[in-house]
Amino acid sequence: MKTLLLFSIFALAARAQTPTFEVASIRPNRSLEGMSSIHLSKGRVSMEKVSLKKVMLNAYGISDDREYMIEGPGWLTTEPFNIDATFPGDTPLPQVRQMMQTLLAERFKLVLHKETRQLPVYSLVIARNGLKIHPAEDGDGRTTGGPGRLEATRLTIQRLADLLAHSVGLPVVDSTGVRGVFDFTLQWSPDEAPKIAAADGNEAAGVAGPSIFTALQEQLGLKLISGKGPVEILVVDHIEKAPTEN
Repeated sequence: MKTLLLFSIFALAARAQTPTFEVASIRPNRSLEGMSSIHLSKGRVSMEKVSLKKVMLNAYGISDDREYMIEGPGWLTTEPFNIDATFPGDTPLPQVRQMMQTLLAERFKLVLHKETRQLPVYSLVIARNGLKIHPAEDGDGRTTGGPGRLEATRLTIQRLADLLAHSVGLPVVDSTGVRGVFDFTLQWSPDEAPKIAAADGNEAAGVAGPSIFTALQEQLGLKLISGKGPVEILVVDHIEKAPTEN
């Protein structure tokens, strides 16, 4: 009995130390209208029509471009929710993320673990003729563009690697060793088939513009090399589709 009492005390103490939201509301959103959005303001986080995978990425501080880092049931990307939660206005961002992790564990019964796996990856390296972009002054970075075009302002090479993963369909590891931020424009053919065919760096026939592999070398002085490498992922052991009641 004494052992059980001590265990209960420790469990309550651990729960008390776990950061939690003051108030949190979760509701399914299967509307065909509206876009997915996440807004973080002082003392409040509001997510509208957001998949649970995106919520998890946000909670664990993982870029949206690294969706491959979470392995779980397919519905994680197809079941959208609205989440509204409040917290003290002076709460630092890392603690807000811990609150979101707690919310996922308590309301969706999320259980996961980390694994490092050897997976197909691309390594981003400096091309033979050297880097063709020049450092910019430090400051807030931003990107704009569309299919086949990326305009970057004060972007790190690591962030570029994350963005490239979306276009090449595999994780991209920054192996350049280059630090700092850069301004540049990258343009390529957005066609999927030619990009895969041109993985050796040669431009595919019949493409209006260069493949992303060729564009990286010609325009930025960077190169993608295919191979395998260690990739850390979060593996979902258990998660429930319907959250507990608000």
